Amino acid sequence: MKNNNYKQLEADLKNNLFDQDYAIETLIKTFLQTNILKTKNNVAHIYTFIGAPSCGKHYLCELIEKYSSDSKEIKTFYMDQYNIDTLKFNIKSFTDDIIEFCKNNPKALLVFEDIEKADLQIQLAIYSLFSDYEKTDIDFSNIILVVTTTLLSSLLQRKDFKNMLREDPLQAHTFLMEKLANEKLEIVGGQEEALDKKLLSLLNEHTIIPFNKLSLKALIKIGDQSLQSMTKEFTKETKVKIEYEEYDAFISLITLSLAPYINARHIKQKIPKLIFNHIYEALKIKENTKSIVYSVSEKAKKFLNGVFENEHLFITQTTKQHKRVNLEWEITALNGSVKCQIKNAFYVQEKISIASHEDIHISDISFDDIAGHKKAKKELSEIITLLKSPEKLKRFELDIPKGMILCGPSGMGKKLLARAFAKEADMPYIVINGSDLFTQKNIHTAYAKAYSSAPLIIIFEDIDIQGIINGMISTMSLEPVIEELDNLHQSYDSPIFTILTLNNCSSLPHELIQANRINIHIEVAKLDMEARRFFIKDVLKKPHSKNIDIERVVRYISGMSGNELKRIGQEASLYAARKGLKELTEEILLEQVNIIKYGSKLENKQIRDIEKSMAKTAYHEAGHAVLSYVLLPNVKIEQVTVAPRSESLGFVSYHSEEYVDATSKEELFNDVCVLLAGRVAKMKKFGEDGFETGAVSDLEAATMQVYAAIALFGMDEELGYINISGLDLGGSSPIFQDKIEERMLVWLEKAKKHTEDEVKRLWNAIEAVAQELIKKEVIDGEELKEIIESS
Repeated sequence: MKNNNYKQLEADLKNNLFDQDYAIETLIKTFLQTNILKTKNNVAHIYTFIGAPSCGKHYLCELIEKYSSDSKEIKTFYMDQYNIDTLKFNIKSFTDDIIEFCKNNPKALLVFEDIEKADLQIQLAIYSLFSDYEKTDIDFSNIILVVTTTLLSSLLQRKDFKNMLREDPLQAHTFLMEKLANEKLEIVGGQEEALDKKLLSLLNEHTIIPFNKLSLKALIKIGDQSLQSMTKEFTKETKVKIEYEEYDAFISLITLSLAPYINARHIKQKIPKLIFNHIYEALKIKENTKSIVYSVSEKAKKFLNGVFENEHLFITQTTKQHKRVNLEWEITALNGSVKCQIKNAFYVQEKISIASHEDIHISDISFDDIAGHKKAKKELSEIITLLKSPEKLKRFELDIPKGMILCGPSGMGKKLLARAFAKEADMPYIVINGSDLFTQKNIHTAYAKAYSSAPLIIIFEDIDIQGIINGMISTMSLEPVIEELDNLHQSYDSPIFTILTLNNCSSLPHELIQANRINIHIEVAKLDMEARRFFIKDVLKKPHSKNIDIERVVRYISGMSGNELKRIGQEASLYAARKGLKELTEEILLEQVNIIKYGSKLENKQIRDIEKSMAKTAYHEAGHAVLSYVLLPNVKIEQVTVAPRSESLGFVSYHSEEYVDATSKEELFNDVCVLLAGRVAKMKKFGEDGFETGAVSDLEAATMQVYAAIALFGMDEELGYINISGLDLGGSSPIFQDKIEERMLVWLEKAKKHTEDEVKRLWNAIEAVAQELIKKEVIDGEELKEIIESS
C-alpha cells in the first residue's frame, strides 16, 4: 500500500471509530514503518489491543479488513471457548483451523479475542505458530495477527499512565508488558499466570496499542448511527414516517438511559429495541398512524445540560452509586400523527444493591454533613491539600503519604469522616470491614484494584475488631497490609491512600507506624456539644412538642456515640407510635436517653418496700450530688435520679466533656469524699438502718482512688514520691505493702471525717435535694444548682 493510501486509511478509520485516535495513529505508524523499512517477520504485523470491553478493539479489526488492501478476510477466535472450563478445545484441531484458513486466505487478519481467557497451552500453540524462532512451512508473511485483552483496562485510565504514554511511549510499552506478566487468574485451588510467558515475549517484540474508554459523546455518536439505521429500515418496511424534533437531545437522552451498561455493543443492541417498543405503543394508541414525532421537553433538556457540564458526576452516579437515568414519557395522538415526548429525565436509585467489598464507591458525604469534629476535619483538610497540591510535598522532597490512622471511641464518626475525606479529596474508595479483614486475598485484591484504578482510597474499618482464626479469638493480621504498603510506589498524579480506623488510640500498631508506612494519626474525640445538638435537631424533624428544651436534652446526651444518638430518635418514635401519641415530648426523649445509658426502669413490684427504698436512695444520691457540686465545681452534673433501673437503684450522671488536665491531690481527695457522701448522708438520715450494701461500688472506687494516690501518684506525706507499679515483687512480700495499707486507712478515715463534716454543713441542701428527688424522681443539673444555692 502506498503512503498516501495509508493517509486515506487513517481518515476512514477515524471517521468510523470514535475516541481512539491514538490507537489508529499507532496502527498506521506501524504499517508505514513495515512498508518503508521492509521489515521481514514470520507475520506481517502482530498487535496487542488492550482496553475495556466494547471500546472498539474488535471493531477496529473489522474496519481494517474493510478499508485496508493489506487484509482481504477476517477470522475471529473467541478465546473463552478454549479453556479448561469448556472442555471443548483440542490443540491440534485449533492449530489446524488456523493453518487451513491461512492457506486459503494468505492476506487475512486473525483476531484472538480476550486472549487471557484461553488455556495456557492454547496460548503456547499460538506462539509456536507465529514466532520467528519456530520453523514452519506455512507462509504467514501477509497475515495480520491481533491479540485483544481487557487485562489492565482500568490502569489505562490513570492520569500518570496517560502522561507516560504521551511523553515516553517506549517506557509505557515496557510498563504494560511487565504488568501483564504479573497478571494472575483465580482457578480452583489457587492462581495461575493469565498469559503464557513465551507468548508474552512474542507480543513484547511487536506493537501494543492501548484503547481509551469511550467518552459520552462517542457513545452518543454510536447511538446516533444505530438510531438512524433503525429509523431508515422501519420507515422502509412500514411506510410510517418518523420525525425527531431536538434530535441531538433526543438521542443523547436515549443513550444515557442505558446506563450503567452504556457501551458500544449494548447501545447497538438496545436502542433499536427501545425505540421500537415506543413505536409499538404509539401505534396501539391510534390506528392508521401516518407519522410519529419524537420531541424533548425543556425540563429534560435541562437535565441533559447538567450531565454534559459534569460528565464525571454522571459516570460516578451511574457506575459507583448504583443510579440510573429514568425517562418519563408523554404520548398524545393528534389527527394522523402520534407525538412522543420525553417529558422529564432524572436519576433513580437501583432498588437492589449488589455491592461487595471489592466494589469501588464514590462518597456522597462531605465534611459539611458531619457535625462537630472541627479539629479532626481541619487536620483532614490539610492532608487533602497535600494530595491535591503535591508541589508542597515536592518542595521538601517528600512522597505522597501512604495513609493515615483514625482512632477514637466506637461510634464517634470515624467511618463517616473517612468517607467524607474521600469526597473532599475527590477520590473513589474501597471498604474492607468485618470478616473480610481476616482474609489475606481480600486485601491483596483491594490493592491490585487500587493500583489499576488510582487515584483511590482503601478504607480498613475497625482493624482492632476480633474474630475467630483457626479456632482462636484474634485480631486481624496486619502483615498483608504492611506488605502492600512496603511495595507501594506512590505517584503524585494517581496516589493510593490507605485509611485505617481503630477504637483504642493507646494501642496504635507499632509495625504500621514505622517510617514509609503510615505516618499520619488523627484522633476522633467524643462528640462535642455542636455535634450532639445536630443529632437532636435531626430527631426533632419528627412530630414533636414545641415545649422541648433542646439545650437540656443536649446536656443529657453527653458521652453518647453517634449510633446511640440515632437510637434515641428511632426508639422514642417507636414508643410514641406504640402508645398512639401524636408527637414526641421531652419526657419521652429523656427516658430513651436514660434507657440507652443506664438501662430500663425496674417495676415497683421488683423492689421490696418501694417508698422506703426510694427515700433512702434519694438521700444517698443527694449526698453525692451536693458534695460533688460544692467540692468538685469543675465537674458538671447532668442529672440526679432515684428512678430504679437495671444498672442501679439511682445515680448522679456527669457531662463527659473532654477535660485534658492533671488531677491535683485536693481534687482526688475531694472525689473520695464525694464517693463516701452517699453512705454518710443516708446514715445521717436513717441511722444504722442506712448501713446497707448499696454503697459497694462507691467504696470500691474510693479505695482504688486512695491506693492510686499513695502507691502510684506519690501523694502521701509519709511515703513520699513513690510509684510501685514498675517494681519486680518476685512473689515475695511486696515492698511497702504494710506501710501502704496503714496509710490507706489513714486517708480513708480522714476522708470519712471530712465527708461527715461537709454533710453536716450542707445538710439543708441535701434535705432539699432529697425531698425534690422523692417528688420528681429526676433533677437535672440546672435544677440542682437552683436548689442548692437557694438552700
